[in-house]
Amino acid sequence: MRKALRKLAPVWAAMLLMLPATVNYPATSYADEFSISFVIVGETNLYAREGGGGRPLGSISPYQNVKLAPGAPFSFYDERKPEEWLKVQTWLGDRWIRDDERVLYGTYEERKKTLTLIGTARLFDRPDVETATGQSLAPQEIMTTAELHYGPKYVINATSANAQTGTWYQVETTWMGPKWILKPALMENVHAKTVDYDLKLSRAETAYEVPYEEGKGEAVEPGIVHTTAKWQYSPQAFFIFNWYKVQLPQGERWIKPKNEVLEDYKALKEPVKLITKTRYFEDRMPSFDRTRWLEPGAYKAVQNVGEWTQLETPAGLKWVNLKRALLERPEGIVPTEETVKLTEQTQTYYFPATGEMCHIEGFFSPQEVQAFEKWTSPEGVVWYHIKTFSGTEWVKQ
Repeated sequence: MRKALRKLAPVWAAMLLMLPATVNYPATSYADEFSISFVIVGETNLYAREGGGGRPLGSISPYQNVKLAPGAPFSFYDERKPEEWLKVQTWLGDRWIRDDERVLYGTYEERKKTLTLIGTARLFDRPDVETATGQSLAPQEIMTTAELHYGPKYVINATSANAQTGTWYQVETTWMGPKWILKPALMENVHAKTVDYDLKLSRAETAYEVPYEEGKGEAVEPGIVHTTAKWQYSPQAFFIFNWYKVQLPQGERWIKPKNEVLEDYKALKEPVKLITKTRYFEDRMPSFDRTRWLEPGAYKAVQNVGEWTQLETPAGLKWVNLKRALLERPEGIVPTEETVKLTEQTQTYYFPATGEMCHIEGFFSPQEVQAFEKWTSPEGVVWYHIKTFSGTEWVKQ
């Protein structure tokens, strides 16, 4: 039977990063291994035994953290009963509570913090999406008084786990008192990296004053814009989005491209001189194909994107990585007919100075082969280029 994970922050947060598309877990309890915490968000009765029965022994009022009782049963099955029960630690000893909408898996903390909303946030009466007030907070600076970090009660894969993970913030409003907002877009969560390059937009895009898609935004025509910051974020598993802070005539704006863009773009017209044989590619995608090489010489450059340069060649427009070229074919390679000994400890590489290993120890049996090229590194390490049944490889002696 398919199993699913039922754990809490910080445990579930760490596990979420490692979850593949589908996971199977052993049906054993983690109660003795982790301190599992729950947050009571609604008045919850305490009972002496699982399933309740009789009068409640007391109740827990919101908002409080409680922990799973040591040795208590805690299932990982994704199949849930209409009523689930949890055995938790209380001031009355270990008692049972219903695991319903009044219980979240996570932690609650009262803490005042000033935050900056960059998008509209709906207001709720309590940490429950069914309690929407119909009111919202516009983008502004806010004061929060508490945080509730919650995780999934059960998951099947990383995507579903991510959807069941987030943070509730309690905020003070002047007209309704304390209310809650869920997973708000906050400027404090924007961790942009400073950059300084041109960005080529292949099609029209929309710009916003903050890195948040709200409202119509401003149209930006295809072309080149200068970029000063880049923010990569992943709102859900397996999806990564980029926001770019760009300079426009009306000021600084943020763009999350919906079409192809070229980062660190430069239009080139001057020739580029290849001082060593250089691999070429149809696209800006590295590979270990070692059959396509351009001879040393001058080539007309068309454009530059990051570490990639597009050249006009006899075979048409091709891409080269000039930085890698001198590591794949360093200067100083000379022909040789020397004999090289291979042993069970021999390791071979695709190229002499990039570090990508081709065959690990134990692949070759003891033998002698003839090298056809030789290169001595600045540190004095001698490399030999040999032919094997899987192509040409480099070995150091």
